[in-house]
Parts: sequence; C-alpha cells; structure tokens
Amino acid sequence: MDYKELDDDDYNLLRLSEPGMFYGASNLIFENAKRLRNTLTDSEALLWNHIKGKQLGFKFRRQHPISYYIADFYCHEAKLIIELDGSIHDQSEVIQNDIERQKHLEELGLMVLRFTNSELYNNTNKVLEEIRNTIQAQRHTASPLRGGGGLSKRIIPCLDVKDGRTVKGVNFVDLRDAGDPVELAAQYAQQGADELVFLDITATHERRKTMIEMVKSVARQLNIPFTIGGGITEIADAEALLNAGADKISINSAAVRRPELIEELAKAFGVQFVVVAVDTKHVNGRNMVHLNGGRLITELQTESWIKQAEDLGAGEILLTSMDHDGTKAGFDCGLLKKVNDMINIPIIASGGAGSIEHFTEVFQKANVDAALAASVFHYGEILIPDLKQELSRNNIPVRNP
Repeated sequence: MDYKELDDDDYNLLRLSEPGMFYGASNLIFENAKRLRNTLTDSEALLWNHIKGKQLGFKFRRQHPISYYIADFYCHEAKLIIELDGSIHDQSEVIQNDIERQKHLEELGLMVLRFTNSELYNNTNKVLEEIRNTIQAQRHTASPLRGGGGLSKRIIPCLDVKDGRTVKGVNFVDLRDAGDPVELAAQYAQQGADELVFLDITATHERRKTMIEMVKSVARQLNIPFTIGGGITEIADAEALLNAGADKISINSAAVRRPELIEELAKAFGVQFVVVAVDTKHVNGRNMVHLNGGRLITELQTESWIKQAEDLGAGEILLTSMDHDGTKAGFDCGLLKKVNDMINIPIIASGGAGSIEHFTEVFQKANVDAALAASVFHYGEILIPDLKQELSRNNIPVRNP
C-alpha cells in the first residue's frame, strides 16, 4: 500500500509553511505522529484505502498532529477529523477522555466524526456517505456556486508556467520570468488568495504531460483549493494530478478536440473537479474559441462552446479574453456578463486586470463568481489584502484571511 503522499517530508514542509494546520502541536506530538504513521490498524487501512486518493473529493492526511492530539484522519479544507474506535474506547475512563478531547477540538472550530471498527467493517458505504455529507455541510460557504446571494467572490492568482518557471507576457507572447511557482504559491496562500490556478501553458503545444513533481511541491504549500491544467487528455492524466495534490483539473484544447472528455472526467471524479478553460478572441464580429495558448483559431463560437461544455458536465468555466489579456486595460465585462447570464455554473473572469478598480468593475457589472490575474499579483502591483479591503468597501462580499 502506497503512503508516499503523506510521508514525513510532507509534514515537515507543511509544518514550516502552514503552522495553522497543526493548532500548536508540540515536538513530542509530531514525533509520536511520525511513529504512528509507520503502523496502521486493519480498520485504519480499510478507511484509508477509500479516502487517500481523494475518492470523496477532498484531501485527507492520516495520523495528523492537532494541538495535544493525533487525529486518525484529518481534512484541512473541511476542518474535519475522523476517529476510528476499537473496543478499548468502550472503557469508562477512555470514554471520558474521548469526550474531553472532542470538546477541546470543537472549541478549536473542528468537526469530529467517530466510527467504531465494527461500523466500518459492517457498513463501509454508509460510513463513507456520512463523511461525504459532513464535508459538504462543513464547506458550503466556500463552495464555488453561482455568484450573488451574498456568497463570497473569489480572488485567484494564476501561475502560468513555462520550463518550470512562472511567466507572464502580453497576449500570450513575449513571456518573461515571474518567479518560482512554489514560492509564489506560498506567498499567495499567506496573502489570503481564495484559490490558485496552475497552468503549464506549454504542455499542449509541446505535447508534454504536466510536471507532476512541481504540482506536488506547489500543493504542499497550500491550504486553499488548487486547480491544475496543461496536457490533460485522458482520465489517467487527471487522476495523476489529483493524486499529486490538485483539488481541481482544468482542460482546454483537449476538450475542444474531444468534447466527450468533459463528460468522462465529470463521471469519473464529479463535476466539481472539472474546470473548462476557454480562450476567446473577437474575430470578424464574433467571439471565437482559440487553442494551444492562442496559437490556433477554431470554428467554434465562444458562447455556444461554453453552453455545450456546461451540458457535458463542466463544473466551472475559466474564460480568458485574449483581446484583453496582458493589456491591463480591464476585464471584458460585456462578454463575461453575456456568458454569465446564459449558464448556471460558476464563471472565472480572466484577462485584462490592471488595477483594483478593474476587479470591482467585473464583480459589479458581470457578477462573475471569481476573478483571476497573474502579472499584477506576481510583480506586487496589486496586493491581495489591499484588493479585498477595497472590494469590501464597495460592498462586494469576500473571504477575509
């Protein structure tokens, strides 16, 4: 059984970059957790086999240090602890200790689910369904549902990567180095970004698979949702990326060339994991879909393709206006509003951000669910805390770090 995803190097990196994941756990707790990760009870092995690969849609860690305790399983995104109780937990003194422990953990804002070993063995599917339902209830305020209704708008830095470095140019050409994606990921998480998008913009053009090791390195820095795209052409590609630490996957060229891929991914992993990225440009009075980083025009009209993608099972649309991208002249609010009004899934605005006012404008005029940018974040021209403060002043709901 492969437990490499949760090895001790991962925990050491997490401890440095995300101390809030451990609620002040001491060195002793970490050492005990390290020891326990080398042994697994039969019941723990059974449950771990069902959740280690994000089968429930969320990343779990096992034998995770939390304050004074070690959680059997922990999902940081949902702030959920899962405990498996053997017969020893029927003893009165252990029961009292469990009660006190659970009270303390709940005071920290964590949810605790307890199952007996017999419950897991006798009705595994029921246990998994309860875990799934609890996670959904815990995360409902952060779900990428439709805009409006008081739901928080999301700010998403985009890490466009070429040859292992983050780059950003104007209209997808004249790329320049914007830094190390791992360092940028950690910086954005600390600043209060709501999500990250990591796109290997050369993967499709050069027929390369996305760099799995880099994804693992970036994912280790994050406690926020993370989308990865580039070179995904089949279910195996997506599965590898999700197992490497991504929360969602993004497809673009491959979906246009084989639209049924959208449906296949949605059925395999769930619509909430499938982001369809669309690069559009105004050509002869029509909005046309472009592929391969904008190097190839198609015969698809943007609006009809987006509607088709939704019908096939896309859970979210990442719409980039190539006419605006890199210009810092503002988002294409007209097109974004038109598309947003005709679909029922979240839309991420991309292309054109140059000032804080542009973000305010796209949320107010197009009512998009999220706004994405790259260079203005990479080079410190807009700081996410300042951006969110200004959005709040304009009565646009945002999540505060």
